Amino acid sequence: MATTLVTVGLGVRGSSNPASAAADSPEASGSQAVPRPFAIPKGTAIAPGTKTAAGASSKGSPDGLGLPTTVYQAYLNAQARLTGDQPGCHLTWPVLAGIGKVESNQAHDGALDDSGNTLTPIIGPALDGNGFAAIPDTDDGKLDGDTHWDRAVGPMQFLPSTWALWGTDGNSDGVASPHNMYDAALTTGRYLCANGRDLSDPKQLREAILSYNRSDAYADTVTSWIDRYAGAGADVVPDASAAPSASSASTRSASPSSSPDKSPTPTAKQSTAVSNTPSPSGKPSTTPSPTPSTSSLIPSVTPGPSGSASSRP
Repeated sequence: MATTLVTVGLGVRGSSNPASAAADSPEASGSQAVPRPFAIPKGTAIAPGTKTAAGASSKGSPDGLGLPTTVYQAYLNAQARLTGDQPGCHLTWPVLAGIGKVESNQAHDGALDDSGNTLTPIIGPALDGNGFAAIPDTDDGKLDGDTHWDRAVGPMQFLPSTWALWGTDGNSDGVASPHNMYDAALTTGRYLCANGRDLSDPKQLREAILSYNRSDAYADTVTSWIDRYAGAGADVVPDASAAPSASSASTRSASPSSSPDKSPTPTAKQSTAVSNTPSPSGKPSTTPSPTPSTSSLIPSVTPGPSGSASSRP
């Protein structure tokens, strides 16, 4: 099976870590708070003259706000589920859309089957310590196909060790797969809402984003897209009809799970309020693992990680 590496946008950047090295590894406790490479999506407004890994620069662009039908439905489902389960978190779909834009350009423009599974597994670069975190394999390659190093997986780019703790069945099919858009979106929401965070507070929102990728540049990029989606509303577009061409490909063992058919989606721009649009129903069949400690999820201004991070969700 071909594997699509996450190299969309102007170029891939290594995560600039705001803290220094630490002795313990956060991935052991299901944390995403390690420096990972990420893409600068086309249309991202970045500082004039800022260079990406590809050597390009951008003056910003108003485009790129289209949300593929199934991706949008997955975000609405996660928003509705967490509005019921954790109302104090105030998770909205633009927050998920901002992360999904940077992590995989919305599952490569919605390259998903009718059940929300990626047409080809979206696999990040090996986390081998070359410019970012070094994370030896934790899942025997079951999710990422790599038995030497871990790689972020799926449209929301979860570390295998994070998925092992947080992975949630978002469409009530009895399986939690990081390669399924509904599962990945709900898991992202649960992870961001951990420890009683209120994402309507800009400070707590930034802390949550940094817990996803320990990088100030990443947080700035995601926040800029969250603001744009919140301001413009959802411009729902059709899913991609075929998988995108891979920038780098290899054979992988990851196998997406099946889930219910996607529901119809309105094509008009939507608000950030919870939608009545049909979405997968029911609660996950598995009980989420215990939430890690509060203090470890919030990034610190004191020395922390470079190849790994001490803050844990």
